[in-house]
Amino acid sequence: MPHPNRDAVYRLLKAEGLNRLPPAEKARKPHGSFKDYEVGFIHVDVKHLPKLQDRDRVSRKRYLYVAIDRASRYVHLAVKDDETTASAVAFLTDALGAFPFKVTHVLTDRGSCFTADAFEAACERHGVQHRKTRPYTPKTNGMVERFNGRVQREVLGITLYRHADLEIVLRGFNAAYNGRQQRVLNGLSPEMVLRRRLEADPALANPTYRQPSPSLIKRAMRIVEDAKEVSHPDRRRI
Repeated sequence: MPHPNRDAVYRLLKAEGLNRLPPAEKARKPHGSFKDYEVGFIHVDVKHLPKLQDRDRVSRKRYLYVAIDRASRYVHLAVKDDETTASAVAFLTDALGAFPFKVTHVLTDRGSCFTADAFEAACERHGVQHRKTRPYTPKTNGMVERFNGRVQREVLGITLYRHADLEIVLRGFNAAYNGRQQRVLNGLSPEMVLRRRLEADPALANPTYRQPSPSLIKRAMRIVEDAKEVSHPDRRRI
């Protein structure tokens, strides 16, 4: 397989035209602005995934946990079996090692998994300030919700039947997203923004950071290509 650039990989992972077209986008309203923070202020949310075949061949729902850094737009995501406090704490712990910088603040909604004493205790144990959105103001956490909307349009439209395949595609999409240049970042990618910030202030770096496997995107691309062949078998004869 040739080695396309990161933008090409991102476009491939969008997989347009597989089993349905993405809904037409409505006119966007201007987003509110946040107080400026250094890297390390992450927004966290949970998205319900579709019911697919699981490891035991039983169809069930799973849950996508997403964390996005306010300053750099760098994203970490993980799929969990449920929307419980234990899974929220496990995701927080994973995220602290998955970001290249030290996490200082976490913003969540007021879901029960985030307001539980165990989640508050985990934040305190790791020296992270936990902030919650105000009641009835879901747009406060709109940054991560917009990313979830992108996942809905660009990943969940792919025809997949197993959670294992969806999880690999999501992780590949995550890696491609972090390397993709974005207009909101003045043409830089989240990785570029972080590289500059960490070079300017090495004290921000996370000493426990674990770099993602370089094979993630390739594995995701193979699954997407297989999904294309299943959805459009006649393409191979064109």
